Amino acid sequence: MGYLWWVRLSSFAAGASTASAVGFLLLYKDHLLARAANARQVEDVKRISKKHYEALNHRISALENKKESGTNKEASD
Repeated sequence: MGYLWWVRLSSFAAGASTASAVGFLLLYKDHLLARAANARQVEDVKRISKKHYEALNHRISALENKKESGTNKEASD
């Protein structure tokens, strides 16, 4: 009776450790995929922000040039 109990217990322990290892690997892969997705999203936000910043900077420069040319025109009159 003791031998059968020992075999069942060791079989259960082997199955539990295998399931734990497989679960850990699945969670680790999911973690890596989530990190990669977050990194892609951050890069997209950085790229879009840079485009918006450049467009805004261009608009400000155009307004400043327009204001300077208007000031120069008034000064020459």
